[in-house]
Amino acid sequence: MKSLVWMGPRRLEIQERPEPELAKGEVLLQVAVVGICGSDLSGYLGENSLCRPPLIMGHEFTGMVVATAGDVKAWKSGQVVTVNPLLSCNRCQFCRQGMRQLCANRSIVGIHRPGAFAEYLTVPASACHPVRNAIQGALVEPLACAVRANIQAKIQSTETLLVFGAGIIGLMSLRVAQEMGASRRIVVDPNPVRLEKAQWWGATDMLDPTHDKVTDEVRRLCPEGVDSVIDAVGLPQTRQDSIAVLRPGGCVVFIGLHLDETTIPGNHIVRQEIEIRGSFCYTDDNFQQALHLLENERVVPDASWLDIRPLEEGKQAFDEQIDGPATFPKILLHVRESLKGGQHEDHTGTL
Repeated sequence: MKSLVWMGPRRLEIQERPEPELAKGEVLLQVAVVGICGSDLSGYLGENSLCRPPLIMGHEFTGMVVATAGDVKAWKSGQVVTVNPLLSCNRCQFCRQGMRQLCANRSIVGIHRPGAFAEYLTVPASACHPVRNAIQGALVEPLACAVRANIQAKIQSTETLLVFGAGIIGLMSLRVAQEMGASRRIVVDPNPVRLEKAQWWGATDMLDPTHDKVTDEVRRLCPEGVDSVIDAVGLPQTRQDSIAVLRPGGCVVFIGLHLDETTIPGNHIVRQEIEIRGSFCYTDDNFQQALHLLENERVVPDASWLDIRPLEEGKQAFDEQIDGPATFPKILLHVRESLKGGQHEDHTGTL
């Protein structure tokens, strides 16, 4: 089968690999579309310690069931599914509570086992969820991350939210915050094209840190500071600015995974009673909430922010996202000819 294989820093190759064999409890999927995630980009650069070459990455995807293990009865050939790529032991206290992202034995499709940058892959049948539309289905996983970040940020009781980063997680965080009722939604990003797209996603105010002093501009818009911040970048500067723009008693959520070490003002955090929370992946409920939002067209794929390209153009797409121009916040790679050319028709049922 045709596969896009990561061989080391900045090395992606199209290779022929054997079709995967089914194990107990698994289904074999023919991949339709698969998204390029920020964690894939860090893996491509060799900066993700979990990624070991050679590796077939790709964890945001949809596919069609083509075969099932003998003990799998819930799925039939031809069904279109998206997959929760977060796998866990299903036995520990966190798994029993639906919080499998905290399982000590968790693993991820596309990191710990072959992912969807290929024609076929196998996944546990229990990780599959039916979808009507292949393109929408491939967006469930990143949207679930945004849902989790907003819940961690307590958006339901928040009037003002600031998001650092207008990549797909930041943009989706804006839309989810809008759905949850945040009245003012500020986004910060140095890319003017992405800032323009942020309006479509629900931003009420856009700040460019190359021209604006973020802390001063936020204080002009919100003199007491913002209620909540989601940092979808993960740089020392964005983490420090996240704390600086908060009102007393505010909450900042770190979801961006970029540089590990950051110096933060401990005394200020104590005196202002600022809450700092991490957000990794999503709960089972968050995944279902994201699926519900997409199935009910609260987020609709649009050619202005989403581009679909052949698997063979994967390396070029990775380089574009890292080196620029990075015009599209989201790029999906297609494997099937029916999606060739980046068409955005309804691919319901048959892909």
